[in-house]
Amino acid sequence: MSQKKTNPTYERNIALCYIRQSYTRDEDDTNSPERQRSNIQAACERNNWIPEWYEDVGGHKSGRSEKNRPAWLALKARLGDPDVVGLVANDLSRLHRKGWRVGDLIEYLDEYGISLVLAAPGREVDTSSVKGRMFLQFGAIIDEYYAEDISQRAKDSILYRKGQGKVVGLPPFGTTRDDEGYLIPSAEGAWYLPDGRFARGEGGNSPHEGAAWRSYYQCAMRILKLYSTGEHGLERISYQLNVEGWPFRDRNGEPRPVERDDIRRVVANWPEYGGLVTGKRGKDRAAYEDYNVDEIPFKEDRAVMAVSLLRAVARVRKERTVRPTNIGVNRETHPYPLIGITYCAHCERLAEYHNNPKLRSRLGGSDTYGKRRYRHKAGVKCGCDNRSVPCEIYESDFGRLIQLLTIRPDSFHLLTELAIQADQANGSDTEIDLETQKREAIALCQRRIDAAINLYRDGRIAREEYLKDVEHEERDIAHWEARTNETEKAAAELALCMDTINKLSRLWDRGTDEDKQGLARSLFSYLVYDLDTQRIVEFKLKPWADRFLKLRGTLYDNDTEDGDGDNGSPHDEGAPMRISSQMRQPVGSIPLGGKSFLTLEAARKVILNRLYQLPTETTSQKTFPQNECNE
Repeated sequence: MSQKKTNPTYERNIALCYIRQSYTRDEDDTNSPERQRSNIQAACERNNWIPEWYEDVGGHKSGRSEKNRPAWLALKARLGDPDVVGLVANDLSRLHRKGWRVGDLIEYLDEYGISLVLAAPGREVDTSSVKGRMFLQFGAIIDEYYAEDISQRAKDSILYRKGQGKVVGLPPFGTTRDDEGYLIPSAEGAWYLPDGRFARGEGGNSPHEGAAWRSYYQCAMRILKLYSTGEHGLERISYQLNVEGWPFRDRNGEPRPVERDDIRRVVANWPEYGGLVTGKRGKDRAAYEDYNVDEIPFKEDRAVMAVSLLRAVARVRKERTVRPTNIGVNRETHPYPLIGITYCAHCERLAEYHNNPKLRSRLGGSDTYGKRRYRHKAGVKCGCDNRSVPCEIYESDFGRLIQLLTIRPDSFHLLTELAIQADQANGSDTEIDLETQKREAIALCQRRIDAAINLYRDGRIAREEYLKDVEHEERDIAHWEARTNETEKAAAELALCMDTINKLSRLWDRGTDEDKQGLARSLFSYLVYDLDTQRIVEFKLKPWADRFLKLRGTLYDNDTEDGDGDNGSPHDEGAPMRISSQMRQPVGSIPLGGKSFLTLEAARKVILNRLYQLPTETTSQKTFPQNECNE
């Protein structure tokens, strides 16, 4: 492979190392991540390269596509960087199992002068020669055929097992498989502790005094019995099971509280509980299909639940389900501005207390008789008394929060100066002589272009080499022109934040809900809302806005302490918050009187205090109530 001439400004010594494991049958898998890492590390040491690791090893990571391989996509984004010298993998099949993808990759690597190294013993290949490229293409074809052959064998095995009446895939909740592959009741379960948490374990070995054993099989039976009465919906059943302390098992074998979707999964699997094997998964089977419940051919010798109970479940499910009418696109769908980024405050405290992020729940939207509300996730019991809030109340608070973050455009240069002072206070070197370095590097690249032109005119180099050299130098010039010093970087970040916040502030009162939703998601990572107190108790901006938030909170904090503020009173509607007296001083004279800059968390608390005119301690500092744990 022909290597491009590189700029000495960069030291190309970074090797992008990729590890992929699509499926593990046992601990001795020949494609184990540990084995791949060992081979790749040895290859990097032989070439004196610094490894940069990218790994797709969790779950099913097939080499036949790229969409389910986030680490590979991140690696591809780095391939064009000037410090990358090589791509290292254990073997070709770890990269792709599609012939055309391998061909595209080889051309891409050749364009940027990057070496491809296969680290497994006996897999070395010289991509600079025609034979080496042919070997790679032939190997890619073999890998693709192997993947297709395995797929066909797996499909044939599934059809054979289904023909024997054996369920394929993850067993329905509360069941497991015997030695022959048929479903039987599971002996697994969890301990329900007095504080409301669940703990893995075995029946008979209580981990805590007062803990109660809850069997997964008994939980599934309890769900089916409640549903078969026809008196309870999915949401109500989930509440009932949480009150009674029943756990649900996730895919990783961990116990957790029951949710509405869990009830749906159990109810939809009524055929499997009765020994039947269907051609579709439970979520793909329509309950309104035309069948006679009394004539369902359950296999009583294979059933894990009473057939009479399962017939009752099937009857109730069919009676409750209505065949939907296809009316095309649903034009009544409403784009709630804050949906998708708002979390329940009670669920947040539960997630923190149990150290389980899966307990977090987003607020959704509901429209009842034309009254739009933000509504708590159905089927989740977290301790809050109110389950929803009118849209106008929450969105009004959010609008005032945006107004609190705004700053007049004519004060932008003052905010930038304050950002520089903050960096100096933190010991950051903000005055790097980058401009001189940039000018020298660009001038050097331009001289190299002139030299290449002269060599080409004299006939000393071929046109292909001349074009490659010019292209490389022009790319380096563009790279240097894009580099900025700390002052310019701070100004760019703050300008982006101010523009986004001011635009959101202008559109919040008169823009469409769809526009509001897009802008809110572009600025906020999430918000935490307390449905009982109807207040925003926490929020987080995008990482690129953290510097702006710390400066804005610092200004409010010093404004209040110096007595030169509005004491937390909201500003006039439609006008941005005014800058403190310190911000009106000339550039270079914005000292904070010996006061330190706020941290990110403290800045958020100061702004929330202003939003609701609270004292120093905010609702976000509220301790976890013990009674909510017990619920």
